[in-house]
Amino acid sequence: MSANTIVVGYDGTSGAKAALDEALAMARDIGGSIVAVFAYDRVVIGGENRDLDQVVSERGHAMLEEAQDAAAAAGITLTGRYLEGMAAQTLVDIADEADARMIVVGSYGERPLKSALVGSTPHRLLYLSDRPVLVVRIPGED
Repeated sequence: MSANTIVVGYDGTSGAKAALDEALAMARDIGGSIVAVFAYDRVVIGGENRDLDQVVSERGHAMLEEAQDAAAAAGITLTGRYLEGMAAQTLVDIADEADARMIVVGSYGERPLKSALVGSTPHRLLYLSDRPVLVVRIPGED
């Protein structure tokens, strides 16, 4: 990987799609590539987690395929990574591993107080990352 790599959090939501669109545009402008990350913070509640893990794994891999298709259509190289862990820390770890130029994530419309109280991924990234973090608003979001 290179300093022209952009790491993007991607889970298929409208915020993630806006982030991917912006990452694709930036990668095109700088001649870079993208690492799309679907992070799953596994919940251990005892008993049967296998079914939940399977459903999340299938969804995660489907979302990364969706990102791969969008990148291919734009002529951008994209590597998908499905990883277990808290989203913000996982994105930082992958950005460090790839020596990424920046991390791009979508906004989910959280108000600042709610974000501070419950801790959104973009909010956590600002504290965890030494790299630039771009938070992309959903088009039409107030």
